Amino acid sequence: MTPRDFRLTNMALRDPVDKRMLRMDARRFTVRCEAAVSSIERADNLREVSRLATSVTLPYSLSTDDGSRDSLRLLQIRAEDRARELIQEQLHNLARADEDQREKLRRTMLDAWANLTGPLGHLRTWAQNKLLAAEQQNG
Repeated sequence: MTPRDFRLTNMALRDPVDKRMLRMDARRFTVRCEAAVSSIERADNLREVSRLATSVTLPYSLSTDDGSRDSLRLLQIRAEDRARELIQEQLHNLARADEDQREKLRRTMLDAWANLTGPLGHLRTWAQNKLLAAEQQNG
């Protein structure tokens, strides 16, 4: 933080109008996060979940606001949970598929997992490990 930014932040904390503006921005950000969470819960593919997880970024002016950070954290947690649910569903479908369809489903799953980027990037390794375990179990 530069000295100029620090002065502006300090001025914002003392000025009642700026305080209200920051609170309004925080409420607006929280609503955006809640809307993204509800969209994530309705998403039916990993590409959409990943897109929604990265669509909301925390503005610098709200970086010290605990409520805004909590809203963003909730968004990321819900996106990760939904991605895990979709991956588990894909693995379940693979286990139930015929031998002829398994290789096609496997390629489709690996392609879908390539969309796991940003805050969901670590799930790609998790999904591949689950796939290996499922393949070993099915023999």
